[in-house]
Amino acid sequence: MASVSGNSTAPDSAAVVTVQDPLSDYVQGLFLDMKGDYWGAIDIFRKVLVRKPADPAVHYSISQSYYRLAVLDSARVYGEAAVRLDPSNRYYLRYLAVVAHDMRDYDRAAELYGQASLLEPDRTEIMYLQGLEYMAAKRLEPALEVFRKAVRIDPYNEAAFAQTLALEIALKHYPEAIDTSKQLLKLGGNERKIGITLAELYTKTGQETLAVQTLQELIAGDRSNITYWIALFDHYIMVGRNDDFHRELAVFLERASLPPESLHDLAKLYILRSGKDSLYVAPTIALLDELTARRPRDSELFMLKGMFGMMHGHQQEGVVLFRKAVQLDSSNATAWEYLISTQLDLGQKRQAFALLAKARRRLPGQRFRWSVLEGSLLLSSHKLRRAVAVLETVAGTKRKPGDPNLLIQANINLAMACDLLGMKKRSRSAYERVLDLDPHNTLAMNNLAYLFTEEGITLRKALRLATNAVMLEPENGVYLDTLGWVHYKLGNFELARQFLEKAAATGLDEPDIYRHLGEVYRKLGNEPKAREMLEKARTVEKTQGNKKSGH
Repeated sequence: MASVSGNSTAPDSAAVVTVQDPLSDYVQGLFLDMKGDYWGAIDIFRKVLVRKPADPAVHYSISQSYYRLAVLDSARVYGEAAVRLDPSNRYYLRYLAVVAHDMRDYDRAAELYGQASLLEPDRTEIMYLQGLEYMAAKRLEPALEVFRKAVRIDPYNEAAFAQTLALEIALKHYPEAIDTSKQLLKLGGNERKIGITLAELYTKTGQETLAVQTLQELIAGDRSNITYWIALFDHYIMVGRNDDFHRELAVFLERASLPPESLHDLAKLYILRSGKDSLYVAPTIALLDELTARRPRDSELFMLKGMFGMMHGHQQEGVVLFRKAVQLDSSNATAWEYLISTQLDLGQKRQAFALLAKARRRLPGQRFRWSVLEGSLLLSSHKLRRAVAVLETVAGTKRKPGDPNLLIQANINLAMACDLLGMKKRSRSAYERVLDLDPHNTLAMNNLAYLFTEEGITLRKALRLATNAVMLEPENGVYLDTLGWVHYKLGNFELARQFLEKAAATGLDEPDIYRHLGEVYRKLGNEPKAREMLEKARTVEKTQGNKKSGH
């Protein structure tokens, strides 16, 4: 007698049976499943199972219906039964692997793909899927073995080679990674990416000569490719060969034919790197000096050089360079903005306002930008009512400025000014406008949450906002303080303690953090710690005078 499934090769195929009722019901179940009536199909398949409990095809069909309903637990139970009853069915194995993956049981998914691969040993795409599941399970060594096996079977499988290379690098198997890189290059893979990776691997294995030779060969093939030059510069910087860096930089600037925008982008890249890694400070100075010497009329380069100076604490030098930038190109609005802001940072408010008036005359078409900047200057000068009046002309305008960041900045400054004036409702409205424009603006999230908390309103919304801000910037002491204070207001004193202690541990020396922590310790019955924190708050407050906290 044949079963409903028989020994079918295709999992959805129905075989001939001698008993009419199970076949008729099974076909009806398949029909309902095809129509999208998955619950109806499941009811019928269950009736069939009562009469044919060991039929793998019926278990598989029920599993599929549950899967289409996104009821993964039940889909897995019946899928496992189908595999147990017919372990040689490659369709069942691969389907169940998908279910296991969707349930984030990556080890089981890898095991199932492994079983399927044994049934079809030449199918490298199944091995590839198994390798990906091992990677998802963070089992990198087994994943590497699977991908290596795939490339042994199919030496032209570029995708498997790429995964092999990535894993060899992650596991620090650098000599093997070098061989894999060479094989990928022979296959015609992404020469730019793989060539640079090969050079980096040579560096990691102490083969500096080969690293430089590889990069120089790439450059020789395409002298205008700035990526190759950057990789060569980075190599010399990281190994401390500054003379070689200077020499190759001069060669690059002589030979590479690049538009000004590409040179500006190169300068920006190294300025950013210099802020993160001190190794890049001296090379960035050399790069900026070379660029400005070769392009003495390029306003953008002098502005970038001024930004670099500001980043590294050279404000006066920044002022000189920003002035040079606007002299070279009076239409460079960004340079005007930096020049005005730097004057304000140096405490030269009168000069800042005078420069703003000059910028307005030179660039009348930038009126939104200048109004936002004027609002910032007035806010910094504690001329709060004037700041509100100016900023509302931008925040409330029906005509939107071309740059949405201007509206965001106008509303943030307006919110801060209104808060300082005690105009809490207008402050909240401004922060809400910021979040409408930029839902991921952590400053607006935090400050709005703090306003809600201080006023004791919508604390649940405050909790959501403060939590999101901390998720986006988990090391920000001000945001941790706000979240801790929201929990305090909600009566979650233990959670409040944890977040406020994290805020204090960031090194942010703000009286509010200690004051909040003191109140929490008091609620938790730790009076000695409460007094210690409150005394610390008073001490810091005296030291800082009337300096405002970050809220």
